[in-house]
Amino acid sequence: MVKIDAAMPLDKAALIGCGVMTGVGAAVNTAKVEPGSATVVFGCGGVGLNALQGCAIAGARIIVAVDTSDAKLEMAKQFGATHTVNAKNEENIVKALKKLTEGGADYAFECVGLGEIAAQAYGCLRKGGTAVVVGVAGPKDTTTIRTSSLTFEEKTLKGSYFGSARPQQDFPRLIGLYRSGRLKLDELITKTYTIEEAPQAFADLAEGRNARGVILF
Repeated sequence: MVKIDAAMPLDKAALIGCGVMTGVGAAVNTAKVEPGSATVVFGCGGVGLNALQGCAIAGARIIVAVDTSDAKLEMAKQFGATHTVNAKNEENIVKALKKLTEGGADYAFECVGLGEIAAQAYGCLRKGGTAVVVGVAGPKDTTTIRTSSLTFEEKTLKGSYFGSARPQQDFPRLIGLYRSGRLKLDELITKTYTIEEAPQAFADLAEGRNARGVILF
């Protein structure tokens, strides 16, 4: 249990307990994104949008959103993306991202849950860059990277679970960012549902129709 300010709307606070903490925390806690850096986020669902927010809050200079949906890429601009790339339109996504980030990203975040995309996140890094796997891949999914790059390019591939959360410290901090206008929560809620509409809410979740859906009791 984490005590929060009584003035905080609970329908917005509900978002912090999962997707917001996971995405923002991956950037701020796990990667420790530095001001002025170049970042790439793969996947613009509920977690990816918050990874974009985390990069923006941390002061990244370049924030590239990557997805296969133009609608999600358009939404990404609201959450801090300075550039967007539709992966379906790129023959070599790694090469395109290295060019866009002026030689490679300092940090890249995989927010889809696919080993192939984790390899792309690692591949688009500059020397000394860090790729963070945030998405949960299937148990048999694997990632392949060129082993020598770990030595010669000094790159890092690491995971982030629940944004490396410290709930007692992080939840109040995120609420403070929201109340000061630096963290977008209202904009994350695409649709609200009654408890009777819960089956539709889960169907919309499965189809990726919402940034976030909220069931109001």
